[in-house]
Amino acid sequence: MMFIFSCRALFDEKLTLLRKDYTGNELRTDGYYYVSRQENHSAVYFLYRNGIVLFVGGYSDNFEEKMVNYKAKSKSDWGVFIVDGNFIQYEKWIGSTGISACLSKSTGHILNDTTIHFTERYNSEYKTTRSIDEVWHFKQFSPKPDSTNNIIK
Repeated sequence: MMFIFSCRALFDEKLTLLRKDYTGNELRTDGYYYVSRQENHSAVYFLYRNGIVLFVGGYSDNFEEKMVNYKAKSKSDWGVFIVDGNFIQYEKWIGSTGISACLSKSTGHILNDTTIHFTERYNSEYKTTRSIDEVWHFKQFSPKPDSTNNIIK
């Protein structure tokens, strides 16, 4: 009998990027970054000075009201980011079942302190790297959800 396992079914991958505090001034961290996916629907990412990234999914018109008491519930909400000059990488879990998850790592360039252009994404489940054209824009926002979690040390 032959078994085929995806990384979701077999094990929980560990982040390959190490979390480290972000002390630079290349990016603003007093709000969130968003990328438009469809009309009136965007994906939102919070970057924190402790090197953590929080993905909160898509949003619509009342997004900011929902963020006031937002609590991340899934491992796939969390990741880390690293900035080196104008180069940026972020890595997060994807496909989390609550027990295990695969990884996604995106790389790109910082265009200015409010705009990031990601051009490449690696998926650990399929061991593939693909070109992307994803531009994140910044919006000042407070209060940000807390970055404290029991997933990233």
